[in-house]
Amino acid sequence: MVLNGIPPNVWVFGLERVRRALDLLGRPEKSYRHVIVAGTNGKGSTCVYLESLLTVMGYRAGTTISPHISRFAERFRLNGKEANEAELEHIRTGLEPLVGSIGLTYFEWCVILAAVLFRNHGADFGIFEAGLGGRYDASNALDPEVCLITDISLDHTDLLGSTIDEIAREKGAIARRGRPLVTSATGQARETLRACAEEAGALFQTVDTPWDGVTLLKGEHQPMNAALALQAARALGVFPGREEAARAFATAFLPGRIEEIRGRVILDVAHNPAALAELLKYLEKIGFHGVGVLGVLGDKDFATMVDMLQGACRALYLAPVQSERSWTTAQIERFAGEGVTTCASVTEALRTALSTGEQVVVTGSFYTVGEVRETVLCSGF
Repeated sequence: MVLNGIPPNVWVFGLERVRRALDLLGRPEKSYRHVIVAGTNGKGSTCVYLESLLTVMGYRAGTTISPHISRFAERFRLNGKEANEAELEHIRTGLEPLVGSIGLTYFEWCVILAAVLFRNHGADFGIFEAGLGGRYDASNALDPEVCLITDISLDHTDLLGSTIDEIAREKGAIARRGRPLVTSATGQARETLRACAEEAGALFQTVDTPWDGVTLLKGEHQPMNAALALQAARALGVFPGREEAARAFATAFLPGRIEEIRGRVILDVAHNPAALAELLKYLEKIGFHGVGVLGVLGDKDFATMVDMLQGACRALYLAPVQSERSWTTAQIERFAGEGVTTCASVTEALRTALSTGEQVVVTGSFYTVGEVRETVLCSGF
Protein backbone atom coordinates (compact mmCIF):
# COMPACT_ATOMS: atom_id res chain seq x y z
CA MET A 1 0.00 0.00 0.00
CA VAL A 2 1.17 3.52 -0.82
CA LEU A 3 1.00 4.83 2.75
CA ASN A 4 1.69 1.59 4.56
CA GLY A 5 2.76 2.19 8.15
CA ILE A 6 1.09 5.59 8.50
CA PRO A 7 -2.06 5.42 10.67
CA PRO A 8 -5.06 6.74 8.69
CA ASN A 9 -7.04 8.03 11.67
CA VAL A 10 -4.50 10.34 13.30
CA TRP A 11 -5.11 14.08 12.99
CA VAL A 12 -2.54 16.66 14.07
CA PHE A 13 -3.79 20.23 13.80
CA GLY A 14 -1.57 22.74 12.04
CA LEU A 15 -0.53 23.57 8.49
CA GLU A 16 3.21 23.95 9.06
CA ARG A 17 4.14 20.41 7.96
CA VAL A 18 2.26 20.57 4.67
CA ARG A 19 3.56 24.04 3.86
CA ARG A 20 7.10 22.95 4.55
CA ALA A 21 6.71 19.87 2.35
CA LEU A 22 5.21 21.89 -0.51
CA ASP A 23 8.02 24.45 -0.23
CA LEU A 24 10.66 21.72 -0.37
CA LEU A 25 8.98 20.33 -3.49
CA GLY A 26 8.89 23.70 -5.24
CA ARG A 27 5.18 24.24 -4.72
CA PRO A 28 3.92 21.76 -7.38
CA GLU A 29 0.34 23.04 -7.03
CA LYS A 30 1.35 26.39 -8.53
CA SER A 31 1.60 24.72 -11.94
CA TYR A 32 -2.22 24.57 -12.17
CA ARG A 33 -5.23 26.49 -10.90
CA HIS A 34 -6.92 24.83 -7.97
CA VAL A 35 -10.04 24.73 -5.82
CA ILE A 36 -10.84 23.60 -2.26
CA VAL A 37 -14.22 22.01 -1.49
CA ALA A 38 -15.28 21.94 2.18
CA GLY A 39 -18.58 21.24 3.94
CA THR A 40 -20.26 18.48 5.92
CA ASN A 41 -21.96 16.35 3.27
CA GLY A 42 -21.84 16.38 -0.53
CA LYS A 43 -18.17 17.37 -0.89
CA GLY A 44 -17.18 14.36 -2.96
CA SER A 45 -20.17 14.69 -5.27
CA THR A 46 -19.50 18.39 -5.79
CA CYS A 47 -15.87 17.62 -6.60
CA VAL A 48 -16.73 15.09 -9.30
CA TYR A 49 -19.41 17.35 -10.78
CA LEU A 50 -16.85 20.14 -11.13
CA GLU A 51 -14.30 17.67 -12.48
CA SER A 52 -16.81 16.47 -15.07
CA LEU A 53 -17.70 20.03 -16.12
CA LEU A 54 -14.05 20.93 -16.64
CA THR A 55 -13.34 17.71 -18.52
CA VAL A 56 -16.34 18.17 -20.81
CA MET A 57 -15.04 21.66 -21.59
CA GLY A 58 -11.70 20.21 -22.71
CA TYR A 59 -9.56 20.86 -19.63
CA ARG A 60 -7.34 18.39 -17.79
CA ALA A 61 -8.64 18.05 -14.24
CA GLY A 62 -7.13 16.30 -11.24
CA THR A 63 -9.32 15.57 -8.24
CA THR A 64 -8.59 14.23 -4.77
CA ILE A 65 -11.42 13.06 -2.52
CA SER A 66 -11.61 11.19 0.79
CA PRO A 67 -12.00 8.70 2.18
CA HIS A 68 -11.86 5.82 -0.26
CA ILE A 69 -14.25 2.87 -0.26
CA SER A 70 -12.36 -0.09 -1.71
CA ARG A 71 -8.92 1.08 -2.91
CA PHE A 72 -6.54 3.81 -1.83
CA ALA A 73 -6.17 4.98 -5.44
CA GLU A 74 -9.87 5.98 -5.48
CA ARG A 75 -8.78 9.14 -3.68
CA PHE A 76 -6.93 10.38 -6.76
CA ARG A 77 -8.63 11.00 -10.10
CA LEU A 78 -7.40 12.25 -13.46
CA ASN A 79 -10.12 13.40 -15.86
CA GLY A 80 -12.65 11.25 -14.03
CA LYS A 81 -10.54 8.09 -13.98
CA GLU A 82 -8.95 6.51 -10.93
CA ALA A 83 -5.20 7.06 -10.69
CA ASN A 84 -2.77 4.17 -10.97
CA GLU A 85 -1.71 2.90 -7.55
CA ALA A 86 1.72 1.85 -8.83
CA GLU A 87 2.31 5.42 -9.99
CA LEU A 88 1.27 6.75 -6.58
CA GLU A 89 3.68 4.32 -4.95
CA HIS A 90 6.44 5.52 -7.27
CA ILE A 91 5.73 9.15 -6.38
CA ARG A 92 5.73 8.37 -2.65
CA THR A 93 9.05 6.55 -2.95
CA GLY A 94 10.58 9.51 -4.77
CA LEU A 95 9.28 12.03 -2.24
CA GLU A 96 10.33 10.12 0.87
CA PRO A 97 13.98 11.34 0.89
CA LEU A 98 12.79 14.93 0.46
CA VAL A 99 9.90 15.20 2.90
CA GLY A 100 9.84 11.92 4.83
CA SER A 101 11.44 13.41 7.94
CA ILE A 102 8.72 16.04 8.37
CA GLY A 103 6.30 13.57 9.96
CA LEU A 104 3.36 14.10 7.62
CA THR A 105 0.06 12.53 8.65
CA TYR A 106 -1.88 10.18 6.38
CA PHE A 107 -4.13 12.91 5.00
CA GLU A 108 -1.25 15.37 4.66
CA TRP A 109 0.52 12.78 2.52
CA CYS A 110 -2.62 12.50 0.40
CA VAL A 111 -2.58 16.23 -0.32
CA ILE A 112 1.12 16.14 -1.19
CA LEU A 113 0.70 13.11 -3.45
CA ALA A 114 -2.23 14.75 -5.24
CA ALA A 115 -0.35 18.02 -5.72
CA VAL A 116 2.57 16.22 -7.35
CA LEU A 117 0.43 13.78 -9.36
CA PHE A 118 -1.59 16.59 -10.92
CA ARG A 119 1.58 18.49 -11.83
CA ASN A 120 3.12 15.39 -13.38
CA HIS A 121 0.07 14.92 -15.59
CA GLY A 122 -0.08 18.54 -16.72
CA ALA A 123 -3.41 19.30 -15.08
CA ASP A 124 -5.09 22.60 -15.87
CA PHE A 125 -7.11 22.43 -12.64
CA GLY A 126 -6.76 20.65 -9.31
CA ILE A 127 -9.78 19.98 -7.10
CA PHE A 128 -9.06 19.24 -3.45
CA GLU A 129 -11.70 17.97 -1.05
CA ALA A 130 -11.07 19.09 2.53
CA GLY A 131 -10.87 16.09 4.82
CA LEU A 132 -11.84 17.60 8.18
CA GLY A 133 -13.10 21.10 8.84
CA GLY A 134 -11.12 23.68 6.94
CA ARG A 135 -8.99 25.90 9.15
CA TYR A 136 -6.40 23.24 9.95
CA ASP A 137 -7.15 20.85 7.11
CA ALA A 138 -4.07 19.99 5.05
CA SER A 139 -5.71 21.30 1.87
CA ASN A 140 -5.84 24.77 3.43
CA ALA A 141 -2.06 25.00 3.01
CA LEU A 142 -2.73 25.48 -0.70
CA ASP A 143 -3.62 28.79 -2.36
CA PRO A 144 -7.00 28.10 -4.00
CA GLU A 145 -8.44 30.37 -6.66
CA VAL A 146 -11.99 29.47 -5.61
CA CYS A 147 -13.31 27.95 -2.36
CA LEU A 148 -16.56 25.98 -2.19
CA ILE A 149 -18.57 25.01 0.89
CA THR A 150 -21.48 22.58 0.67
CA ASP A 151 -24.16 22.19 3.32
CA ILE A 152 -23.13 22.28 6.97
CA SER A 153 -24.56 20.14 9.76
CA LEU A 154 -23.39 18.77 13.10
CA ASP A 155 -20.50 16.34 12.61
CA HIS A 156 -17.06 15.91 14.19
CA THR A 157 -18.38 18.01 17.07
CA ASP A 158 -15.53 16.83 19.30
CA LEU A 159 -13.05 18.54 16.97
CA LEU A 160 -14.93 21.32 15.18
CA GLY A 161 -17.40 22.64 17.74
CA SER A 162 -20.81 21.76 19.10
CA THR A 163 -22.88 24.31 17.16
CA ILE A 164 -23.51 25.09 13.49
CA ASP A 165 -21.92 28.50 14.01
CA GLU A 166 -18.70 27.01 15.41
CA ILE A 167 -18.45 24.38 12.69
CA ALA A 168 -19.16 26.92 9.94
CA ARG A 169 -16.39 29.15 11.27
CA GLU A 170 -13.90 26.30 11.01
CA LYS A 171 -14.93 25.58 7.45
CA GLY A 172 -15.17 29.27 6.52
CA ALA A 173 -11.48 29.67 7.38
CA ILE A 174 -10.63 28.50 3.84
CA ALA A 175 -11.81 31.89 2.50
CA ARG A 176 -9.17 33.87 0.58
CA ARG A 177 -8.91 37.63 0.17
CA GLY A 178 -10.18 38.83 -3.19
CA ARG A 179 -11.31 35.37 -4.29
CA PRO A 180 -14.75 33.75 -4.45
CA LEU A 181 -16.13 31.80 -1.52
CA VAL A 182 -19.16 30.00 -2.98
CA THR A 183 -21.64 28.11 -0.82
CA SER A 184 -24.94 26.27 -0.92
CA ALA A 185 -25.22 26.33 2.88
CA THR A 186 -28.38 27.81 4.35
CA GLY A 187 -29.61 29.38 7.58
CA GLN A 188 -27.14 30.10 10.37
CA ALA A 189 -24.33 28.38 8.48
CA ARG A 190 -24.72 30.76 5.55
CA GLU A 191 -24.71 33.83 7.76
CA THR A 192 -21.59 32.64 9.58
CA LEU A 193 -19.86 31.95 6.26
CA ARG A 194 -20.86 35.41 5.05
CA ALA A 195 -19.16 36.88 8.12
CA CYS A 196 -16.06 34.74 7.50
CA ALA A 197 -15.90 35.98 3.92
CA GLU A 198 -16.21 39.61 5.02
CA GLU A 199 -13.45 39.17 7.60
CA ALA A 200 -11.16 37.57 5.03
CA GLY A 201 -12.05 40.00 2.26
CA ALA A 202 -13.37 37.16 0.10
CA LEU A 203 -16.05 37.52 -2.56
CA PHE A 204 -19.10 35.84 -1.06
CA GLN A 205 -21.42 34.02 -3.47
CA THR A 206 -24.43 31.83 -2.72
CA VAL A 207 -26.20 29.13 -4.71
CA ASP A 208 -29.93 28.84 -4.10
CA THR A 209 -31.36 27.22 -7.21
CA PRO A 210 -30.63 23.53 -7.85
CA TRP A 211 -29.75 22.15 -11.26
CA ASP A 212 -33.03 21.30 -12.98
CA GLY A 213 -31.75 18.48 -15.15
CA VAL A 214 -30.66 14.89 -14.70
CA THR A 215 -27.79 13.78 -12.44
CA LEU A 216 -26.40 10.26 -12.52
CA LEU A 217 -25.88 10.41 -8.76
CA LYS A 218 -29.15 9.89 -6.91
CA GLY A 219 -30.68 11.83 -4.05
CA GLU A 220 -32.57 15.09 -3.56
CA HIS A 221 -29.38 16.93 -2.60
CA GLN A 222 -27.52 16.14 -5.81
CA PRO A 223 -29.09 18.89 -7.97
CA MET A 224 -27.85 21.47 -5.45
CA ASN A 225 -24.35 19.95 -5.45
CA ALA A 226 -24.40 20.12 -9.24
CA ALA A 227 -25.48 23.77 -9.16
CA LEU A 228 -22.66 24.58 -6.72
CA ALA A 229 -20.15 22.96 -9.08
CA LEU A 230 -21.57 24.90 -12.03
CA GLN A 231 -21.18 28.18 -10.15
CA ALA A 232 -17.61 27.19 -9.28
CA ALA A 233 -16.81 26.59 -12.94
CA ARG A 234 -18.12 30.04 -13.78
CA ALA A 235 -16.06 31.56 -10.97
CA LEU A 236 -13.04 29.96 -12.63
CA GLY A 237 -13.95 31.59 -15.92
CA VAL A 238 -15.29 28.39 -17.49
CA PHE A 239 -18.82 28.71 -18.87
CA PRO A 240 -20.43 25.41 -19.87
CA GLY A 241 -23.58 25.70 -21.92
CA ARG A 242 -26.75 23.80 -21.08
CA GLU A 243 -25.74 20.87 -23.28
CA GLU A 244 -22.25 20.58 -21.80
CA ALA A 245 -23.55 20.82 -18.24
CA ALA A 246 -26.21 18.20 -18.89
CA ARG A 247 -23.61 15.81 -20.29
CA ALA A 248 -21.27 16.43 -17.36
CA PHE A 249 -23.89 15.85 -14.67
CA ALA A 250 -25.39 12.81 -16.39
CA THR A 251 -22.02 11.03 -16.40
CA ALA A 252 -20.33 12.08 -13.13
CA PHE A 253 -20.19 9.12 -10.76
CA LEU A 254 -18.87 8.14 -7.33
CA PRO A 255 -19.28 4.66 -5.84
CA GLY A 256 -21.35 4.18 -2.72
CA ARG A 257 -23.50 7.29 -3.04
CA ILE A 258 -27.06 5.90 -3.12
CA GLU A 259 -25.73 3.22 -5.45
CA GLU A 260 -28.32 0.66 -6.52
CA ILE A 261 -27.09 -2.79 -7.51
CA ARG A 262 -29.40 -5.00 -9.55
CA GLY A 263 -32.49 -3.47 -7.96
CA ARG A 264 -31.91 -5.38 -4.73
CA VAL A 265 -29.17 -3.68 -2.72
CA ILE A 266 -28.73 0.04 -2.10
CA LEU A 267 -25.35 1.21 -0.79
CA ASP A 268 -24.84 4.64 0.72
CA VAL A 269 -21.99 6.08 2.77
CA ALA A 270 -24.26 8.32 4.89
CA HIS A 271 -22.27 8.71 8.11
CA ASN A 272 -24.25 11.29 10.08
CA PRO A 273 -27.95 12.08 10.64
CA ALA A 274 -28.04 14.82 7.99
CA ALA A 275 -26.68 12.52 5.29
CA LEU A 276 -28.93 9.67 6.44
CA ALA A 277 -31.96 11.98 6.17
CA GLU A 278 -31.19 12.44 2.47
CA LEU A 279 -30.95 8.69 1.98
CA LEU A 280 -34.29 8.18 3.74
CA LYS A 281 -35.94 10.71 1.44
CA TYR A 282 -34.76 8.64 -1.50
CA LEU A 283 -35.96 5.39 0.06
CA GLU A 284 -39.39 6.92 0.62
CA LYS A 285 -39.47 8.19 -2.96
CA ILE A 286 -38.86 4.71 -4.40
CA GLY A 287 -41.23 3.01 -1.98
CA PHE A 288 -38.57 1.03 -0.15
CA HIS A 289 -39.98 -1.46 2.40
CA GLY A 290 -36.96 -3.71 2.92
CA VAL A 291 -34.38 -4.29 5.65
CA GLY A 292 -31.31 -2.36 6.68
CA VAL A 293 -27.67 -3.02 7.52
CA LEU A 294 -26.01 -0.34 9.65
CA GLY A 295 -22.40 0.05 10.73
CA VAL A 296 -21.31 3.34 12.32
CA LEU A 297 -18.22 4.93 13.82
CA GLY A 298 -18.28 5.45 17.56
CA ASP A 299 -17.84 9.23 17.38
CA LYS A 300 -21.05 9.68 15.38
CA ASP A 301 -24.60 10.22 16.65
CA PHE A 302 -25.40 6.55 16.13
CA ALA A 303 -28.41 6.50 18.46
CA THR A 304 -30.21 8.98 16.24
CA MET A 305 -29.15 7.07 13.12
CA VAL A 306 -30.49 3.77 14.45
CA ASP A 307 -33.80 5.41 15.30
CA MET A 308 -34.04 7.05 11.86
CA LEU A 309 -33.29 3.86 9.95
CA GLN A 310 -35.69 1.79 12.04
CA GLY A 311 -38.49 3.99 10.79
CA ALA A 312 -37.71 3.02 7.18
CA CYS A 313 -36.89 -0.68 7.52
CA ARG A 314 -38.87 -3.83 8.43
CA ALA A 315 -35.80 -5.14 10.26
CA LEU A 316 -32.38 -3.78 11.11
CA TYR A 317 -29.03 -5.59 11.32
CA LEU A 318 -26.31 -3.78 13.27
CA ALA A 319 -22.59 -4.58 13.10
CA PRO A 320 -19.18 -3.11 13.96
CA VAL A 321 -17.06 -1.74 11.13
CA GLN A 322 -13.45 -2.57 10.32
CA SER A 323 -11.91 0.42 12.08
CA GLU A 324 -10.54 1.16 15.53
CA ARG A 325 -13.06 4.01 15.54
CA SER A 326 -16.04 1.64 15.23
CA TRP A 327 -18.91 1.72 17.67
CA THR A 328 -18.35 -1.01 20.24
CA THR A 329 -20.16 -4.29 20.75
CA ALA A 330 -21.59 -2.92 24.00
CA GLN A 331 -22.92 0.16 22.20
CA ILE A 332 -24.48 -1.97 19.47
CA GLU A 333 -26.13 -4.39 21.87
CA ARG A 334 -27.99 -1.51 23.53
CA PHE A 335 -30.30 -1.50 20.52
CA ALA A 336 -30.92 -5.26 20.28
CA GLY A 337 -34.57 -6.19 20.51
CA GLU A 338 -37.66 -6.64 18.39
CA GLY A 339 -36.76 -5.93 14.80
CA VAL A 340 -33.08 -5.26 15.59
CA THR A 341 -30.43 -7.98 15.33
CA THR A 342 -26.75 -7.58 16.20
CA CYS A 343 -24.13 -9.28 14.01
CA ALA A 344 -20.41 -9.92 14.31
CA SER A 345 -19.54 -8.07 11.09
CA VAL A 346 -21.06 -6.05 8.28
CA THR A 347 -20.49 -9.01 5.96
CA GLU A 348 -22.49 -11.29 8.27
CA ALA A 349 -25.18 -8.63 8.62
CA LEU A 350 -25.51 -8.34 4.84
CA ARG A 351 -25.65 -12.11 4.41
CA THR A 352 -28.41 -12.33 7.02
CA ALA A 353 -30.30 -9.41 5.49
CA LEU A 354 -30.14 -10.96 2.01
CA SER A 355 -31.50 -14.25 3.36
CA THR A 356 -34.80 -12.47 4.09
CA GLY A 357 -35.43 -12.07 0.36
CA GLU A 358 -36.14 -8.38 0.90
CA GLN A 359 -34.50 -5.33 -0.61
CA VAL A 360 -31.50 -4.28 1.50
CA VAL A 361 -30.03 -0.86 2.26
CA VAL A 362 -26.45 -0.82 3.59
CA THR A 363 -25.27 2.40 5.19
CA GLY A 364 -23.62 4.16 8.15
CA SER A 365 -20.06 4.84 7.00
CA PHE A 366 -17.51 4.48 4.22
CA TYR A 367 -16.16 1.46 6.08
CA THR A 368 -19.57 -0.22 6.04
CA VAL A 369 -20.00 0.16 2.29
CA GLY A 370 -16.35 -0.61 1.62
CA GLU A 371 -16.49 -3.95 3.41
CA VAL A 372 -19.22 -5.35 1.17
CA ARG A 373 -19.34 -3.37 -2.07
CA GLU A 374 -17.03 -5.55 -4.17
CA THR A 375 -18.72 -8.70 -2.89
CA VAL A 376 -22.16 -7.36 -3.77
CA LEU A 377 -21.04 -6.31 -7.24
CA CYS A 378 -19.60 -9.75 -7.96
CA SER A 379 -22.38 -11.86 -6.44
CA GLY A 380 -25.65 -12.90 -7.95
CA PHE A 381 -27.40 -12.70 -4.58
